[in-house]
Amino acid sequence: MGNAMTALPNELSFFYNPAGLSFAEQNYVNSSFDSRFDIAGLSTASLSASFQTSGLTIAAGAERFGDRLYNENKAGVAVSKNTGLVSLGIKASYLGSYAENITSSATLLTEFGVMAKLHSQVNMGFHAQNLTGARLVDGQKLPTTLRLGLAFLPIKQVAISAETAYTLQHKPFFRAGLEYAMKENLFLRTGINTQIKTNHFGIGYAYKQWQIDYAANTHPALGLSHHISLNLKWQKK
Repeated sequence: MGNAMTALPNELSFFYNPAGLSFAEQNYVNSSFDSRFDIAGLSTASLSASFQTSGLTIAAGAERFGDRLYNENKAGVAVSKNTGLVSLGIKASYLGSYAENITSSATLLTEFGVMAKLHSQVNMGFHAQNLTGARLVDGQKLPTTLRLGLAFLPIKQVAISAETAYTLQHKPFFRAGLEYAMKENLFLRTGINTQIKTNHFGIGYAYKQWQIDYAANTHPALGLSHHISLNLKWQKK
């Protein structure tokens, strides 16, 4: 869906907007693998889990990007509070980078998110990453990114999302996505991302508490990227 997930609560909210964790209907464990443009060293693996209590939703997760020569590893914890029509979320992560025989460093990365139900069919989401200006290698400041998005669910089978993202000292960009449920357990998806000029396509299939999703995106110069994820859901108490 073009990674336009800021206003959509789902199993990836831990990575896109922690506020969405409290709006999810079930607890879950999610694992995924992303291979970008079939280039060695540009792959990401992730794992996350969420559990809802009577007052808060707590989630933990980790992801690894890169290979043996250079890699970035991040592990964090998120907490989300649902107040009814509005959900708030915060996340803190330990981020470390390693370049073989060159350098290694680590820092604390923070995130903040808000998600609101403007209408029974409309959500709005806001997500901010690295407002504290954390630095990593040789004091280099990590990017501060702000994202604002809307999600529209006109009928049960359709979800439309769109958002704009802004990284300080860069131009804002736009991304959008569409999901259509052909059947109760079969999903088709598409999306665009204007920052890296990619078109996105995907399919998902759910069986009982399991769901598997595959997606691909195309870049005019670099070619195909592939993404696959596996989710395990169970009813909250």
